[in-house]
Amino acid sequence: MALRVFKSFPGANVCVLDILQAPAAAVVFTADPHGGPEAMWFDFCVEDAEPPPNPPETLVLTLRFFGNLLGGGTNPEYCRPVFRAAGKNWNRLSAPTVQRLADGQSLLQWHMPYPADRTEIALSHPYLPDDLRSLLQRSKGFWQEEPIGMTQRGRVLTRLNNGIHAADRSGQPRGLYLLARQHAGETPGSWVLDGLLDGISRRRSGAPWCVWAVPFADLDGVLAGDYGKDAFPYDLNRAWGKSPMRHETLVIQRDMRRWAALCRPELVLDLHAPGVCAREGVFLFHNPGEDETAERATQAWINVLHQELTPDFAAETFVRSPKYASRWETPRLTDFVRESFGCSALSIETPYAVCGTTVMTPKQYREVGRRLARAILNRW
Repeated sequence: MALRVFKSFPGANVCVLDILQAPAAAVVFTADPHGGPEAMWFDFCVEDAEPPPNPPETLVLTLRFFGNLLGGGTNPEYCRPVFRAAGKNWNRLSAPTVQRLADGQSLLQWHMPYPADRTEIALSHPYLPDDLRSLLQRSKGFWQEEPIGMTQRGRVLTRLNNGIHAADRSGQPRGLYLLARQHAGETPGSWVLDGLLDGISRRRSGAPWCVWAVPFADLDGVLAGDYGKDAFPYDLNRAWGKSPMRHETLVIQRDMRRWAALCRPELVLDLHAPGVCAREGVFLFHNPGEDETAERATQAWINVLHQELTPDFAAETFVRSPKYASRWETPRLTDFVRESFGCSALSIETPYAVCGTTVMTPKQYREVGRRLARAILNRW
């Protein structure tokens, strides 16, 4: 038996604490904070190049320090990672077995098929640039990809657009701007965006919309396997002040101003995922503003989005105020949008594993996105 763990691929993240070869095959691991104060995302591969003649039937995965992960310590049954053997489809593990240690810590354990070919294990379904390539191929040229600047580590940051705009101020199309992965490990946001963009590309009639989207706001963090929540040097979603605290934020702010000059800004959606144990369904964050006209417009958007997601995906408490503690009480994307363009801006949170009674798969995430697209496009 020669059980090994690999983490040298895009998006990988793991701290391997122990590998047991006999009598059971087991990997003890946790999420690597990658220099940040919060940890949650993990993605790694296991392989046994020399399985024994009579191998055990399962590989035991043991997650340590669950209480240190964002949202950890409560409802561990909703922490359900995914796995796939080489060339196979993703599967989701069932609820873990929880072992309480004498000092109060918890170990979460799962059993997965063994032996198997090289197998990838992640908190939830990864979404990387190759997945975006697949979306662009399916859309058959509907989406145009444009470079808009550089990341802090010198990679090209790109934006998608549907090529609809007006050069003059009369008859401008309505504007929709979309972002995902301000926190790099929140992969459900990418899958929802994938479905949302797919839904828009299939709609060939109706009122024109000028749609721009940044699929990987924190591209560096996505490729490095960072989690990204409250990350140093600055949480991307807390860097939206008049003096941006991240170069990516500066790039996207200037791109949004170009978008606003070519359309009538109506709605900005920022796609996220909540803590590791959230399972009550899709919800959104919104702080009511003082402008009554703008607030009425935002409430109208909230209502149509809620109606389209209910009852399959929407949380019972669909609208929430972001009053949780953060290391930076500085402007978020939604603050910047309302101040700069006067249009509605909402942060949508889609759980990693379970929405109510629905176990989430890429198909289910995309369905959330398609429903959001339908709600937006059907409003007029």
